Amino acid sequence: MEDVGKDTGIKNIVLLVLPQVQLLDVAGPCDVFTSANRFLSEGRSQSGYHVYLVSGTSEKILYSSSGIPLTCSHTIYDIDFNIDTLLVAGTTLTVLDEINPNLYSYLRNMKEKVKRMGSVCVGAFVLAKAGLLKGKQVTTHWKYADTLQKSYPELEVNVNPFFIRDQQMYTSGGVSSGMDLALAVVEEDFGKPLAAEVARHLVLHLKRAGVQSQFGNALPDYETLSPFTKGIRDLLKDKLGQSISIEYMAEFVNMSIRNFSRVFLKESGMTPGRFLEKMRLDQAKNMLEYTDMSIDMIAEKCGFGSSVSLRRLFLKNLSMSPAQYRRAFKGPE
Repeated sequence: MEDVGKDTGIKNIVLLVLPQVQLLDVAGPCDVFTSANRFLSEGRSQSGYHVYLVSGTSEKILYSSSGIPLTCSHTIYDIDFNIDTLLVAGTTLTVLDEINPNLYSYLRNMKEKVKRMGSVCVGAFVLAKAGLLKGKQVTTHWKYADTLQKSYPELEVNVNPFFIRDQQMYTSGGVSSGMDLALAVVEEDFGKPLAAEVARHLVLHLKRAGVQSQFGNALPDYETLSPFTKGIRDLLKDKLGQSISIEYMAEFVNMSIRNFSRVFLKESGMTPGRFLEKMRLDQAKNMLEYTDMSIDMIAEKCGFGSSVSLRRLFLKNLSMSPAQYRRAFKGPE
């Protein structure tokens, strides 16, 4: 492979660790960067990466969400080296409320001192609370994208990409998406051939097909909906194969169409038509995963009218066809 890197200096990568971190948020990117080192050392003149686990607290030993302890070489209070790239690993949302404000001050201070700053999974919440993502397009775990958008309306949250780069800020989606981001960093630093070699070694796609939202439901969890929205969802759940109008929904709650549409948008964040479409999409995904029903039959039972309409909606929302979705997500026979 040709020598494509321009910078031959060592690149210090910091993976910022918080209590209850998900192991793969740390181990995934770490394996990408250290695998790159292995190939760079085989007959190439470039230096690679030095990866540091740095605690976002005053403690150097932190426990992951699976109970496995991680020993950090440094904390944010004793770093004594320059940083090229700083990535905040994800944790649970409850832990975010317990973070010492010193961490946010540290991140704000580091913004102008690093080449890149980014996050894995819900690490985006940390960067957002530090005020570092204002006006940026960002992503996070598909399950928490709506929460991030509502908590920080000044952000442009896009749940689809596995990672997003907006100038020097890099955010990745849920868990394994941190490896997609790390591969992109390797490609930026040393070129596509090395990134592809690392991806092959780790049995990964260099560019994953589809979008992150294919892994989650189109609608938020039922428990997070308002009572008003829950009532409409309960009304529609067994009628998705039928023709359903906004008039029908409005009559159910004794409201005019105009007032119903206004209230529904306020309560759910989407129009009644979009809500119904997402309900049908979620039901179609479920049927593709757990039944052997033909795609034509699924389209009919979910109220799409034809498999063409179903395919169009899948491509629009998931960047894959119903048949591709079934192959990817249906369990073994």
